Amino acid sequence: MSDRIKITTAARLRELISTLERELGFDTLSANELNVLYVVRLLSDEAGTSAVESSRIRAHPIIQRMSQPTFNRAIRALLEKGYLETPPRYKAKRYRLGPKTAET
Repeated sequence: MSDRIKITTAARLRELISTLERELGFDTLSANELNVLYVVRLLSDEAGTSAVESSRIRAHPIIQRMSQPTFNRAIRALLEKGYLETPPRYKAKRYRLGPKTAET
């Protein structure tokens, strides 16, 4: 596959993702917040549990290059906006999708 075709394919995928994010109401989230939200969803599906440890989120390839302060800000923003929550049994360091995510 040529580079031109690869770039065109990536552009079309980006356009599709952008459209889906708008339809889900995620267009108000930053790119970092979206990445964290998507990783929580992926890991909770993979683990078969709703609560995901912060260290597992942080270790995911989508998140690895994100600085620790940026990661912390994204988590805090998603908690404040209701996209993530801390499960009742845990004080911190574990997160699950919040009520705002369930609305979509």
